Amino acid sequence: MNTEVWAQLYLSSHDCFRLREFLAVDIGIRRKYILRDMHITVYYTRRPLLGLCPSIESTEIIVPAVETRLMVMVPGGENPKSDIEPSKNMVGIRIHRQSSARAEIALLRQRLLVHETKRVLGSRRSSTNNANAFGARWFQPHMVILRQGSGIQQDLTQLGLPFRERIGNLCYDKFEIKIVHRENMMGGVYKNMK
Repeated sequence: MNTEVWAQLYLSSHDCFRLREFLAVDIGIRRKYILRDMHITVYYTRRPLLGLCPSIESTEIIVPAVETRLMVMVPGGENPKSDIEPSKNMVGIRIHRQSSARAEIALLRQRLLVHETKRVLGSRRSSTNNANAFGARWFQPHMVILRQGSGIQQDLTQLGLPFRERIGNLCYDKFEIKIVHRENMMGGVYKNMK
């Protein structure tokens, strides 16, 4: 039995709709390439965290669009590179280190960090507000908005500038901790989500 822990901060349905309409109508991206349920993954691990319980709660974290930048969802995708094609990769927005929302996201993240015991970590260092014990080395709050194949131009500033000008604030209104158990049985994978 494998266990995965996900902590996700969901963009409000109203702002998901606004963002989808902006990308489809104003920018001209086909809707099939625009994600529907947009969220920030606050924490993820493929290990059980003793004492952690699944939960869903309402919240209100506001991220001003001016405190975000677009990025390609590959290692080093924060910076423009000629060998990285945004249209062939997922594209998302990342939240600045100086953003007022970072402190609120860190408080949500710390709820999970306290469950990283020595037994869970082994020889790894504990996660912090900026680093992960598991997965990608650095924690950078981000939200994927486009799937691979979107046809987005190479220069992401052509999307980033109107995005920051027109979107205003993004409201995240739900925080969910999910515990997923995966079991291999006769070659198939079965999920049991709590």
